[in-house]
Amino acid sequence: MMVYQISVFLENKPNRLSSVTQALKDGNINLRAAMIAEAGEFGIIRAIVDDPDNAYKLLDENNFTVKKTNVVGVEAADGPGSLSEISKVLGANEINIIYLYAFTLSGKNAALLIFKTDDNQRARQIIKDELGMKIITQRDINTL
Repeated sequence: MMVYQISVFLENKPNRLSSVTQALKDGNINLRAAMIAEAGEFGIIRAIVDDPDNAYKLLDENNFTVKKTNVVGVEAADGPGSLSEISKVLGANEINIIYLYAFTLSGKNAALLIFKTDDNQRARQIIKDELGMKIITQRDINTL
């Protein structure tokens, strides 16, 4: 099972973020991680949620421009070097990391990295086989 990210494209104006988060709240969708990237007059919210299928449906029905994307989730040691190891082994295998965001897991001395590559399936396999790191699934996200 993969991890899916919800991306919402919004005008960069007051209350637009509030309208998205209110829709998710009304749908009982829990945000697990999120980031906002600014692109001039528009922004992109990238979010990991506990129910990506319903989040997508809910946001689409509320006339938001939304996309559901397969991303890579990795549990890594929370300390210097984890991202360096991942980026080095993926680069050596000609896999490009397009974007990433991360957060720490309380009480586990671990970090969860969410990233999109130009070959997510291969990236998961390489990280698992060559680095022995845990690949996160949607089920793992739902139990955070």
